[in-house]
Amino acid sequence: MLNENTYSTNNYLNSKQLKLFDFGIQRRNNNYLSEISENEKIDLTHNMMLDFVLTAYNYAKLTFNKYSSHYSKKKYTQPQLFAIIAYKIYNKYDYRTTIDNLNVSTKLQKALRLKTIPHHTTIQKFFKRIETEQINNINKILLQYFPVKECYFSLDGTGYTNSYSDIYYNNRTNKTRRQYIKNHITIDSKYMLIRHYNALKGPKFDTVFAISAIRAIKKYKPRYILADRAYDSEIIKKTIVEETTALPQIPVKTRQKSGKYRSKCRAIFLKSIYNFRNQVECVNSIQKRRFNGINYSRSTKLQIKETKLKNVFYNIYRSIQILQK
Repeated sequence: MLNENTYSTNNYLNSKQLKLFDFGIQRRNNNYLSEISENEKIDLTHNMMLDFVLTAYNYAKLTFNKYSSHYSKKKYTQPQLFAIIAYKIYNKYDYRTTIDNLNVSTKLQKALRLKTIPHHTTIQKFFKRIETEQINNINKILLQYFPVKECYFSLDGTGYTNSYSDIYYNNRTNKTRRQYIKNHITIDSKYMLIRHYNALKGPKFDTVFAISAIRAIKKYKPRYILADRAYDSEIIKKTIVEETTALPQIPVKTRQKSGKYRSKCRAIFLKSIYNFRNQVECVNSIQKRRFNGINYSRSTKLQIKETKLKNVFYNIYRSIQILQK
């Protein structure tokens, strides 16, 4: 039996064709926060946390079915639970602390239209049920409101550690190095939004992610693709030159002696353009400071999902900043 869905117009495919305006999600003017305040009778006062949670809630309405099953108890909708996950990650809480703080936050309860507060295990089980495709769909919908073309794109990767083993435990078990999740992102220079991301169990070389990232952003017709010296390989530069309209701005390693495309990159390298690569370092820094560089999930699968979710939450956070300017 099909799940009941009173939010999404297309159930991921094409059935009804309604505009995003019908759901209250579109690129708004600078007064869109006050409009939400009037419609929902909530005094937002430009509170960034509340704006972030409400925005995540509205995007979730376009992606998730209202309930996970036809036989659900229907106490909470899936968009409401997703918004609570956003509240948790924004504040770097664990599940119990999230529910404790939600119990005393009457403004947030009213904003999400929560009649009762879910148990922390309800949030935990919902997080396990979230599909990667649903996370990707939220990101695709968001990026539609910020189109780019012929700008610069920067690639970089960083690691996200776990929280369930401390240094003392690692030393006692002779595990001096923790496993971590390698997160690879590609951002644009215009909005500093993440246009492509991938996450795998590390350690991984950045070059493992580069080819798929380059092919994913070629639809934007990039002018330059920027990356640090770790991406200096013949196959990467060949892919950039032959498959995109961009010029690679990747420093050549000191001991480079072979490679047709690597040799040519010495002549076309522009330091003034390469300086824009600092933007991707800023995004990594903001993402870790705002949403934490530590994953609280235990299994590798959930850690990868949590890392990808942080990429989408960064885009939501950044889109609010853009619209408020």
